[in-house]
Parts: sequence; C-alpha cells; structure tokens
Amino acid sequence: MLYICKNFEAMRFLKKHMALLLSALLAASLSYSQTGFESALAFKSTVHNFGKISIDAGEQHCTFEFTNISDKPVVINNVISSCGCAQPEWPRQPIMPGKGGKIEVTYLNDQGPYPFEKNITVYTSASRKPVILRISGIAYEKEKSLKELFPVAVGPLGIMKNNIGAGQIEQGYSKSGSISVANFSQKAVSVEFDGLSAGLTLNAVPKVLEPGAIGEIRYGINTGEALNWGNTTYSANVVCNGAKASVRLNFNCMIIDNVSGLSAEQKNSSSMILAKNSSVTLEAAKGAVTTARFSLRNTGAANLVIHKADTNGDSFEVTYPEREIKPGENFEVAAKIRAPGAGGEKIYTITLITNSPKRPLVNLFVALETK
Repeated sequence: MLYICKNFEAMRFLKKHMALLLSALLAASLSYSQTGFESALAFKSTVHNFGKISIDAGEQHCTFEFTNISDKPVVINNVISSCGCAQPEWPRQPIMPGKGGKIEVTYLNDQGPYPFEKNITVYTSASRKPVILRISGIAYEKEKSLKELFPVAVGPLGIMKNNIGAGQIEQGYSKSGSISVANFSQKAVSVEFDGLSAGLTLNAVPKVLEPGAIGEIRYGINTGEALNWGNTTYSANVVCNGAKASVRLNFNCMIIDNVSGLSAEQKNSSSMILAKNSSVTLEAAKGAVTTARFSLRNTGAANLVIHKADTNGDSFEVTYPEREIKPGENFEVAAKIRAPGAGGEKIYTITLITNSPKRPLVNLFVALETK
C-alpha cells in the first residue's frame, strides 16, 4: 500500500513518474489478503479441483465436509464467494460439538473457456479469522492438449507455472492451496517431493498419476516453522519415479505481523510509521553509486520495529535501524544504488515490513535518472 506525503514535492514526483510507479508496484507487491486461519471447524479438505470440464457440461457441484472439533456450538454466520459463478449453500443451525456438516458449492460454469480458481470465505462464530475454501479447474471450448494446458515441464509432468503466488500470510499462521498437474508420459508416475523449505508441506493427489491424467499438488505453508518476514519463497524439488526434476516449485508469499486479534484501542496505542519523504529523485552517471535517503518518524505510542526491507527485485543495499524505535523518534532509511549501464530513468521500490498494525507495509520510491 502506498502512503503519500501531502506536500508539493511528493505530488510532483507522483505526476512525473506515475507510469513507472505503477509498474514498480505491480512487480513489488503481492495480493493484500490474509488467508491464514484458526477454526473450530475441521474440514476434510479445503480445496476441490474439477479437472477439465467442457463449457457445455453445465453446472458443476462439490461438497466440503467439516466437523466441529471444539467444545462449544459453532454458527456459520456467512459464506461469501469471490465470484457470482460459485454459489455456496451451508447449514444455518448451530453445529454442536463433535457433529459435522457440509458446505455445498455450485460452479455455474458460465464464464467461458479458461482455467479458474475461486475462493469461498467461511465466517463462523468461533473465530475472527475466516476459513478459505478453494475450487479450481479448467473449462474448455475446444479441448487442448495437456502440453498446451500445462506448458511448464517438470520431468514427465506438466504444470501451468512453477512460481506460484501464495498471497499474504500473518506471522504464525498457515495457508493451504493447490495447483494442477498432468502426466505427459505413457506410463504411471509416482510423485514425491524433497528439499522442502521449513514450513512447507506438499502432497500429490493421487500419489501415482496415470498416463494422460490430471491430479493436484496440495501445498501448505506454516509460517510458525521458521521466522521469515516480507517477501518469502518456499520451495521444493519434485521427484518423479525416483528421479529429481530439474524445475523446482516456488511458492511466493508476503509475511506480515499478526495484528488481526488486536482491539481498536490496542491498535491506536501501538506504533505508527510516517515517512516525511516517501519519494526521492536522483541523477547519476552510468555505473556510479548514489544514495537515496528517507526521513521517517515513529508517531505512535509504542516502540516501532522494522522487521525487514524488501526491494522490487533489484539488488541494492538498504540500511535502516535494526532496533526498537521509540515513540516520537526520527530515523533514516538509506538506499545505496549503482546506476545501470543503460541510460534513462528507472524506479526502485523499497518495502518496509513493520510491526505497525495500521501500516504494516510502507513503500518508498527512488527515481534514478542515468546520464
């Protein structure tokens, strides 16, 4: 998210560099949605893949079964779909301890031929955090070959992409999802994994994929297994019939502080970061090193912590206070950048990951003109 200084210099910067800023933001940021959850309802599965379906096949249906594993009745307050094409039905009566139920989802299959993934968000009386269910599949008009549908080869298998965006997760929470996988070969393939990052779990469903079949790789990311902040990649190798594939799976997410359980009073009495200048314009000769400096202040009532400073893919040095910053304290963030060999202007983005509940992410921008 972008916090704009209300001064003439910042407004001029935005007007002059808006196109580059938008490009940098797209490259620097991940989806701002928290999908980790705790729940009294234990679901048998939170994902369902319809596989390949013709757009003429009509409505598709699936069921998510659950059990109340708590010692209190649980009410499902609401179930919201990310798209009107996915319509959920759920029990309105309280779910008693030890009892189960199901959420039925109808996918209308009226969106045309394309791969789809839809979220179903379940709000209950047991937790402030919702449960996220997912449906996915591939709707087609004229059936394509497996290699056209799954262009990234992983040994004898194919997937749509090996860099998977896993969105944003609060520190200490988990997230799950799935990707589709196809067997290109003429023989059955057993699918296993090794070299997994700490906190990543992977399961192939089914574990043995028949020739020409489509299955799933279900993933889980538990941020509590290792202390990571900001842009974080969890990765693993795919092992097909005992042979390690050359392509590695990467699950990219943004990890921020867990602040969803804080009351309004706690948020108001916490830290708050304010950038006195959120944008800097510099000029430098090709290959020269220049430094952009940003003045900031903790305007909150509690100590501010900067967990990490991420960049938008470019490698350059960023320095910031690696200590608790007291209320009312001014501090500096500096970026030392080597001007590229090619001339022209480039936008660099710095994202600060902080413990501020109201501003967990703060973006700073450098516009560097190379002469």
